[in-house]
Amino acid sequence: MDYNHIAGFLHKFKQALFKDEESYDIIALTIKKHISSPVDLKSIKIKGTHIYIKSSPMFKSEILIHKIGILADLKALLPGRNFTDIH
Repeated sequence: MDYNHIAGFLHKFKQALFKDEESYDIIALTIKKHISSPVDLKSIKIKGTHIYIKSSPMFKSEILIHKIGILADLKALLPGRNFTDIH
C-alpha cells in the first residue's frame, strides 16, 4: 500500500507548525534585543498581522517605546510575515 500521499499531507502541517515556532522564537529574540528583557514564548500570540503579548504593564510600555524598531527588525527577519502592530 502506498502511503506517500498521507506523508506529503502531514509534511505540510509539520512545516507550518515549525514555521510558527520559528516566528515566535524570532519575535522573542527581537524583543529581547531591544528591551534587554526576555519574553516568555507562551505569552506571545499572533493574530493576522498583530502580535499580542501577555505581560506586565511596565513591560508592555517598554515594548511600545521600542515598537517601531522591533517591527522594522521583524520585517527584515521575517519577510514573509508583515506585522503591523504589537499589543
